[in-house]
Amino acid sequence: MHPSVTPLAATLRLNTELLLNCLEGVSEEQAHSRPAGSCNHIAFLAAHLIESRHFLLSLLGASTPNPLATALQGAKRLEDVAELPPMAELVALWEAVSAQLAVLVERLDTPTLARQTQPLPGSDGTLLGNLAFLVHHDCYHLGQVSLLRRQVGLPAMTYAVKPREPGRIGA
Repeated sequence: MHPSVTPLAATLRLNTELLLNCLEGVSEEQAHSRPAGSCNHIAFLAAHLIESRHFLLSLLGASTPNPLATALQGAKRLEDVAELPPMAELVALWEAVSAQLAVLVERLDTPTLARQTQPLPGSDGTLLGNLAFLVHHDCYHLGQVSLLRRQVGLPAMTYAVKPREPGRIGA
């Protein structure tokens, strides 16, 4: 792994587990609850994180289609989304995109990281800069999901990394 990517890859791996921890025990009703009224709900934020990781895959050159493209097409806010998949499917999609991302990040080299791409906020427009921004983006929305988890009456997210069976929350 390229040394400049090592801490970003570690954060991506941690965030993969932390979102799974945040989603553990969340019912469909809780996932679609909006405790603060107009804020996003857990299911939308999970879908948004899956979509942003698919975007990162595309920046890294993967041609994996985004399975949420239809559900989130043109959506700039929750009210623009007609229907999201059930939570179990969102968990499986998160695990799949995260596994593919882990492999591609592992293979990054200096010329690839220096490649210019579309600039994202706070980025210099290189792939490395965009990777750094998207890792931050993961953390930002993960914090929102963690807070919403508490607001729907569930215990705080844990930092524990648990052995899991793919596609099963809390396995």
